[in-house]
Amino acid sequence: MENDLRGEEKECADRIYSIVDDLLKNKTYSNSEINQWSNIICETSMDFLYSKLLPAKYIISCYILKSASTEAALRFSTYWDNGDKHLQICWPKDQNNSSNMLCYVNVYILKIAQEGIGALCPCGKTEQM
Repeated sequence: MENDLRGEEKECADRIYSIVDDLLKNKTYSNSEINQWSNIICETSMDFLYSKLLPAKYIISCYILKSASTEAALRFSTYWDNGDKHLQICWPKDQNNSSNMLCYVNVYILKIAQEGIGALCPCGKTEQM
């Protein structure tokens, strides 16, 4: 699974960036539309990830911010197995361009324990399934 995810990370990040770019590149920031845009980005990204049929669970969040020539910083912290992954996609890649908004998409990819492989129980010990 871990090798599968490593091989897929760049393709996933590139595809999700394209989803965001296709939707937002010619748009002007609008408070009344950001919820709809965020939903479209999350749903389209989830459809893409689900189509990969990896044995994983996905969590996707999307933040669209008005760009007023200010900097934005989003941080995250995770505690999980090495097989789990996180991708952060920032749009636009060139934040010095004339875009009037910023978009950050966070994707958490959590592996699903396969039958016969040890799984971590809530107490932190490994148990066989």
